[in-house]
Amino acid sequence: MGEIITIYKINCYSAPEPEQEGESCSLLPWRNQPGVTGRDDGGRDYVLPEEYGAGIAPGGDPAVFSAEGGLCGLMLHNGCPLLIDEKKRRAYLLEPVKKIASYRQATGMTLAELAERLSVTPQLLYQWENLEREPDEEILLQIASILGCNPSDLR
Repeated sequence: MGEIITIYKINCYSAPEPEQEGESCSLLPWRNQPGVTGRDDGGRDYVLPEEYGAGIAPGGDPAVFSAEGGLCGLMLHNGCPLLIDEKKRRAYLLEPVKKIASYRQATGMTLAELAERLSVTPQLLYQWENLEREPDEEILLQIASILGCNPSDLR
């Protein structure tokens, strides 16, 4: 598995320049600026392709680099982060880290076993594990208790 990075989905509601408004993604959380309003989603972990890694760009901000040292870009595609390597003329749809599934697998528990202990259908648990739906706080606490971790480890 490649390096894991946190990507924030940003929603800029209003800005002096209309092209700044809308959705984007960043390796940094939302920063308040004069005349600009927006927010981020709290960040989510994603897996980089094997030949890419995180580092610090010349301006001091975090960035993603290719194995050759080329600076890569990030953009949203259908709400999902896309890694852009202009030098190689490639784009990679980044895969989110499936934390509930990872913790469940580390315990040796099957999806059906965890679903039974939670009194939910395997289909619903599958949706939570694959980030298609989010469990509510009470269920997240139950999952963390069963898997022996903190709820924050599963976000």
